[in-house]
Amino acid sequence: MKRIIVLLTISIFFQINIFSQYTEVGIFAGVSNYHGDLASRLMETSDYAPAFGAFARYNFTGRLAVKAHFYKGVLQGSDADSHISKGYRRRNLSFRSDIYELGLQVEYNILNYNLAIRDHITTPYLFAGVSAFSFNPQAELDGVWVDLQPLGTEGQGLPGNDQPYQLFGIGIPVGLGVKFSLNKNVNLGLEFGVRKTFTDYIDDVSTVYPDLQLLAEEHGEIARTLSFRAPEYDENITLDPVGIERGNATNKDWYFFGGFTVSVNIGKVKDYRYRKGQPIKKKAPKMTF
Repeated sequence: MKRIIVLLTISIFFQINIFSQYTEVGIFAGVSNYHGDLASRLMETSDYAPAFGAFARYNFTGRLAVKAHFYKGVLQGSDADSHISKGYRRRNLSFRSDIYELGLQVEYNILNYNLAIRDHITTPYLFAGVSAFSFNPQAELDGVWVDLQPLGTEGQGLPGNDQPYQLFGIGIPVGLGVKFSLNKNVNLGLEFGVRKTFTDYIDDVSTVYPDLQLLAEEHGEIARTLSFRAPEYDENITLDPVGIERGNATNKDWYFFGGFTVSVNIGKVKDYRYRKGQPIKKKAPKMTF
């Protein structure tokens, strides 16, 4: 899946560059985060992680642009960050996952972003689009990070249960940003976007605890340990949790990217001229009779 996303990104960037006259190509650097069953707040501050990527943007007009991008980040969450009064610390679950995203979005500039006019070289903008992403939740056990999806921690794959969830999905990115033309070649930007997803398993937590004995028989003792980790928090917990709520399946997971962009203009920028370091609007020739 990761290789397919990278190949599609290269193909999209290549096509944009061939068929447009005014394209930007650039890089992104910032942070990623997520919101789901293992996030006690909308965006838990301790769970921010570095993110980076590359993108290509084609500017149709001063108001409308389209951008293709490939971003990579890390999503993570832990019950240890939750407020003790909410009771989630006893559940004692945690995860981390690399996330790879290939996206296409339409951008609307609030101001007319026209490099040929000196006063129109910065604008806030709104965007929305669609993305494909891959993920792989892991949990730490005795200093080793273990892939969770093959273990079926909520009984996936056991007789009478659902099949294991997919490690890729579709997202809907929406957000806002601001961009500024530093000169006729270089642009700077700041962007923040959330992604609505249609999966509840980015963090491997969604429904109820399975039959732990059956889980251990089918997938091993590690699967049982990583499914029900409350005894690690309190050794006096001895209950059989089968059927007890482990997560909230009604709320799907969200994630976001936010950070800075730097891009360079490729191809001809229509009506762009330069005089004494300042862009000016190209004047129409005078008619004489």
